[in-house]
Amino acid sequence: MRQDEFISMRHNSEAPSDSSLPADEANRKRIEPARIEELPSFTLAGISTVTTNATELSGKGKIGQLFEHFHALNISELLAPHLQQHGHFSCYFNYEQGVAGQYEVMVGVHVRQLEQVQDLASISTFTVPSARYAVFVTERGPIFEVVQRAWTDIWHWSEQSGNDRAFTGDFECYSPNIDPNDGQAEIYIAIRQ
Repeated sequence: MRQDEFISMRHNSEAPSDSSLPADEANRKRIEPARIEELPSFTLAGISTVTTNATELSGKGKIGQLFEHFHALNISELLAPHLQQHGHFSCYFNYEQGVAGQYEVMVGVHVRQLEQVQDLASISTFTVPSARYAVFVTERGPIFEVVQRAWTDIWHWSEQSGNDRAFTGDFECYSPNIDPNDGQAEIYIAIRQ
């Protein structure tokens, strides 16, 4: 599966039905949140774009290109002097209407202070607000596939009564030396208190 297809699928505004999934996928046990965690606010710096789920599903998606640019421009190295935490994030925020409208997506790193990165051209920043999160831990495997499966599970989970997303800022956290062929990630979904 191409990276842009993966990213388009994981941001689909509707969860895939079990009948549209391959037999082995429909029969596998869905992951649930590994834990509920409260985090203080923190700042990310990187590159971002505004998109919608409809755009991502149209074949003209922007998220795959954003990941490619992040790695091609070596943004992690550029921001290395400002790092608070190693690894990289993809963050989804400024949701216009939950899953129905525009949202911004940033691929970036966790930095110490907002002021320290304002002098870098083309770098955006976002302060993820303090929130309560449902934390999903992917299976281990090819990272794009395991994250895709996790997002499918997150869509199913969010449709269940009592699982109320806040849409203040959701993010994926990737370790610094993640193996794209055999990796694991954590996905933090902001939930209402």
